[in-house]
Amino acid sequence: MIAKAAKGRGFRGALEYDLREDKGHIIDSNMAGQHPRELAAEFGEIRKLRPNLGKAVLHVSLAAAPGEHLTDEQWRQIGQRYLRGMGFQDNQFVITRHTDTEHEHIHILANRITHGGAVVSDAHDYRRQETLMREIERDFGLQRVAPSLEAERRAPTKGEIEAQVRTGQPSTRQQLQQLCEGAAQGCRSFTEYQERLEAAGVELVPVVQLGGAKLSGLSYRLDGVTMKGSDLGKAYSPAGLAKRGVAYEQDRDLAAVRRSIERDAARAVGEPDRGRATVQAPERGGAGRDAGAAGPGDGRLGGRDAADADRDRPQEPGAGRAVQPADRDGRRELEVRRPGSADGRRSPEPGRGADGVAALRPGRDDGADYSGARERILALAGPADRAEPAGPESGRRVPETRRDRSLEALERQVAALGVERFEVGLREAKTGQTMHRAWSRADLVQSAAWLKRMNAQGHDVYIRPAGEHGLVLVDDLKPQALERMKAAGFAPAATLETSPGHYQAWVKLADQPLSDEVRLMAAQGLAEQYGGDLNRADPHRYGRLAGFTNQKPEHTRDDGRQPYVLAHDCPGQVATAAPAYLERIEQALEAAERAHRQERQAQRGRERDGPGRGR
Repeated sequence: MIAKAAKGRGFRGALEYDLREDKGHIIDSNMAGQHPRELAAEFGEIRKLRPNLGKAVLHVSLAAAPGEHLTDEQWRQIGQRYLRGMGFQDNQFVITRHTDTEHEHIHILANRITHGGAVVSDAHDYRRQETLMREIERDFGLQRVAPSLEAERRAPTKGEIEAQVRTGQPSTRQQLQQLCEGAAQGCRSFTEYQERLEAAGVELVPVVQLGGAKLSGLSYRLDGVTMKGSDLGKAYSPAGLAKRGVAYEQDRDLAAVRRSIERDAARAVGEPDRGRATVQAPERGGAGRDAGAAGPGDGRLGGRDAADADRDRPQEPGAGRAVQPADRDGRRELEVRRPGSADGRRSPEPGRGADGVAALRPGRDDGADYSGARERILALAGPADRAEPAGPESGRRVPETRRDRSLEALERQVAALGVERFEVGLREAKTGQTMHRAWSRADLVQSAAWLKRMNAQGHDVYIRPAGEHGLVLVDDLKPQALERMKAAGFAPAATLETSPGHYQAWVKLADQPLSDEVRLMAAQGLAEQYGGDLNRADPHRYGRLAGFTNQKPEHTRDDGRQPYVLAHDCPGQVATAAPAYLERIEQALEAAERAHRQERQAQRGRERDGPGRGR
């Protein structure tokens, strides 16, 4: 049996809902009224005893599992059991049974103010309600629902659901669940699990006992918010992870656990992690937001760019209204020190991967492979610079820093384009909704972590130079066409493989800005000459951003993963054939302008002469 309880301010609206004739009927009440108006007046009289109480209404629904059937008397007994168990022995109430859905359920509307003017305590009401439901299931022989603490994956709360509807962003709980699911897939040790999550921007806070022999508790920290494993679900606790093959073994995993403990101890005293001795494990404890940490909330889903509003371009993200960049809202700094940093400054948070997203293996050429079988979160997010004590005083080897292939690819592309400001579009593959960012080159690099997270959550990532520039994009090219372009002097400044065998080429025609008219004609001419997509040849076209996955369903690989957008040749040079090409375009535009002027003059002459004249 499932119970949902809500506190509110108004009795009348709840009564109107509960007592609709097409829904059900009253099965128990201690009030004289029979209709919403009468009952609301009665509730109001008792409410006057506590005029300053904001939420005097308790509205509860109790639902049986589909296929379970109870009589009105049994439902009445269950309703009474609930009221007594929650402390409503001396309160007004109405119990109605609804028959408008496939699963039987009742609604309880009660006054939180007693007849004597006291207010029923709501302390730990969720926990007490859950215990009461399990007792009712047992006593009435109903299907047992697993307690929330036993659930493999805790469901989002009402507040989390409302916040997601309002902002379009999942809650921290949902993000952590998704990231943990991805990290656990194919994982065979706690150390590997921890490394994957740290690479995705999630810090683990382990609790050990018996000198490290037993991992007794586990919390997760994301964007400064710490949640216990039990807050996420049974599957994310040490015992739940062990059942999935992510087991903790002292000899193998204690070093990783110690790193987390040392990092947390350093956080507590406000010092960077360097050369600290192992400290005692933290106590199992509460969750909360670290002081000064910024919360999530990087943008909203919104409309399309005005220039693209009349075109159906499923691959293009479009653009909505500008939103503050991620490095100002919703980003934090990961509390680790990059190796080689003399001043111990924090480096920006690495991005986070997700379930079902494969990754490029660190250390390979961009074109070598589209995914790694093991590091589905690790490479997507970038490396986690371990906060392991190192240096002469510790006697430990300085760990090698993993290469962040995604960030390297991004930096290669933006360096080749050679402009200082960019517009970034994020398009959710499933819904087509888009969001838009306007960033400097430095902002873009610093925001790579957030872009990785959005990509892992199903958004395609696109980019175009902002303002005036001398670049054009030629889309949907084949390898042979690229070779012909190079041979003709149109070697791209940046070449991207957006999916296997499909390429985009950013051709730099000039270092100085060119007009939209010139860039439009240039893009159309190159697309026509080399077999690109003419429908996508325009001066404001978005291109893919290297280092991120192509989320379009038609490009899903046989193994269920999405291909990465790869940065190939990125010399960043002006095409050698560009000056002559621009001269021809200018001549063509001038000729078109002359022809247009002549046509206008001829038209004015015809209008001046009038019908029948000049013959």
